[in-house]
Amino acid sequence: MFSEEHNQYILLQRDRTRSPWNVDKKTVLMVGCLILPVTVFCATYMILFGIYEKLVFPKSSYTFSSIEMLEANQHRATIYNIIDPQTFTDKLKNMHSHISEQSTPAEFKLVCYYNFPVAASSMQVDEIDPYLCTHLNVAFGSIVNHSIYLNDQYLVYLSQIVKLKDQNKDLKVLLSIGGAGNSNGFPEMVKNHTNRKTFIKSILYYVINYKIDGVDLDWEFPGSDMRYDKNQRMHFTQLLSETRKTINRQEKHKFLLSLAVAAPTEIIDVAYDISYMNEYVDFINLMSYDYHYYTDVTPFTGFNAPLYQSSSEKYYLATLNVNYSSHYWNYLGMDKSKIVVGLPTYGHTFRLLNPRNHDLYAPVTGYGNLGSLGFASYPLICSFLQMNHITPVFDMESFSPYAAKYYEWISFDDHESLTYKAEYVKSNEFGGVMVYCLNADDFRGDCQMGVMGNTKFPLVSAVKKVLEESLEAE
Repeated sequence: MFSEEHNQYILLQRDRTRSPWNVDKKTVLMVGCLILPVTVFCATYMILFGIYEKLVFPKSSYTFSSIEMLEANQHRATIYNIIDPQTFTDKLKNMHSHISEQSTPAEFKLVCYYNFPVAASSMQVDEIDPYLCTHLNVAFGSIVNHSIYLNDQYLVYLSQIVKLKDQNKDLKVLLSIGGAGNSNGFPEMVKNHTNRKTFIKSILYYVINYKIDGVDLDWEFPGSDMRYDKNQRMHFTQLLSETRKTINRQEKHKFLLSLAVAAPTEIIDVAYDISYMNEYVDFINLMSYDYHYYTDVTPFTGFNAPLYQSSSEKYYLATLNVNYSSHYWNYLGMDKSKIVVGLPTYGHTFRLLNPRNHDLYAPVTGYGNLGSLGFASYPLICSFLQMNHITPVFDMESFSPYAAKYYEWISFDDHESLTYKAEYVKSNEFGGVMVYCLNADDFRGDCQMGVMGNTKFPLVSAVKKVLEESLEAE
C-alpha cells in the first residue's frame, strides 16, 4: 500500500521519539527519590501521632490484678482527686506532734497486700515468697449480713496462704476486709452494737478456724455518705473499741487489728477520730498513693506517690505527698511507730493534650493507653520503657520518676525512688512500709531494666533491703 520510502520514514520518526534506556532509568530513580522520603515521612508521622500508636505499646501476657481491683482502685483514686482545693484552709502550718513521747519501732514492718487471683494469668498463691514481707494482707473479704464473707474459692486460697507460715513462722497473715468500691457492708454493720458484735464474732471465727493472725479493715471511707448515717465516724470508732476489748479478753486467740486509711487531709478530718483510734489499733496502713490521677476535674499530669511537694505546688496541692500525710496522721495523735507508710508498685498513665508539653501538671485528655483505666503494673511499664528505649526523668524534689512518649505520660515508682522513700520511713522512725501490691510488682522477674533486672519482686525487695539494713545497723 505504502512505498518502501514511506515505511522507512515512519520507522525513522519512531526512533527519534523513543527515549534512550538510560534516560528512562534516570526518570525512575528521580521519581523514587521523591516518593520514598514522602512515604517514610507519612509512615513515621502516623506512628508518632496516633494512627498506629499501638505499635509502641507492649503486649502483656498477664495483668497485675483483676478487673475488680482496677475498678476498686479507680474508685479510691477518683475520691482522692475530686476534693475541692477551695475547701483547703489553714493546714500548711508547721506541724509538730502534740504527743510528748513517741515510741521507736522495735522493728520495721513490711506489710504487703496480695489480691486473690481471678485468672490463670494472675499472680498465684504458689508465687508468693513467704520470706519477702513481715505481714501479708490478703485482699479482699466482704461484709454480708454483718459478717465477714469469702466465697469457696477464696477460702481455699486463704488456707493455702496461711500454710506459708509453715515455711516462715514469723510471717503474719491478715485478712483485709472491704477495699475501695467494696465497702458497702460497713455502714450498716457499724450502725449499732448488735451488728458490730456479730462482725467481731466473725473475726474470731476466721482467726480460730483459718489460723489467720488478724484482720485489716479497709473501709473507704467512714463519713463518705453522710446522708446514710451522720454518726459513721463515731460508730467506726466504737467498732474499734469493742474489737480491742474482745482482743484483750482472749487468752489463746489474740489477733492483730490494722486499718487501711486515707491520706488526703479532707478525708482524714471527716472519717477518723485519730486520737481514740491510736489506743485501739496495732497499726495503720496509710494509703499514701493515688495523689494524682486523671479525672474530669483533674485533667493534668502528676505523681502517683510523691515523697515531698514540688516547688510549684501551693496550698492544697502542697499537701498531696507522702511526707505531709504521714506527719499529719502523727500530728493528729497516731504514734509514729503505728504509722505504716504506703507505697505503690503500680503506676498511673495519662494521655497528653500536646506531646510537646510533657512536664509536671501538663494538660491531659484522659487515661493513657498503657494498662487499664490509667493503672499499669511495673512489668508493663518496664516493657514499655525498654521497647521504646525511654530514659525516665527522675524528679529530685518529689523523688519520683516519670516517662513520656508521644501522647503517653506515666508516673511510676522504681528501685531508686522506693529506696529513697524507704530511707525516709527509716530516718523518721515510722512503723514501716506498706506495699500495694505484690500483684503489680514484677513477681515473675521478666523486667530486665535497672540494677534489679531479672529479679522477682524487684520493687518490694528494694524496700525490704533498706528496712533490713536499718535493723542490722542497730
